[in-house]
Amino acid sequence: MDQDEYVIFAELDRGKFEQILGKLKLHFQNIQFGRQGDDYIWVNFSNSKIEIDTFYSMNLEVKGRRGHYSVCREVLSCLENEWIIKEFNPPKVDLTK
Repeated sequence: MDQDEYVIFAELDRGKFEQILGKLKLHFQNIQFGRQGDDYIWVNFSNSKIEIDTFYSMNLEVKGRRGHYSVCREVLSCLENEWIIKEFNPPKVDLTK
């Protein structure tokens, strides 16, 4: 499998955006976020990021490169289980990229 391929790792409850953002801010230093019709949180690390957004879904999609699975697991592990609607195993291909 192509480790640079963009995939969707999970879907989160959009209604919990503020709680998700607060929790991620406790665990990660370099975060960008916004609420402008669509909601987004970007967890930046080294030269890439895990994207959490509603750009193509009603739920928050957790996306990134397939090779960043371990970072995604770290992001998801700091969230409450009830905020996670679905985890994709294996991750599904993000056809919007």
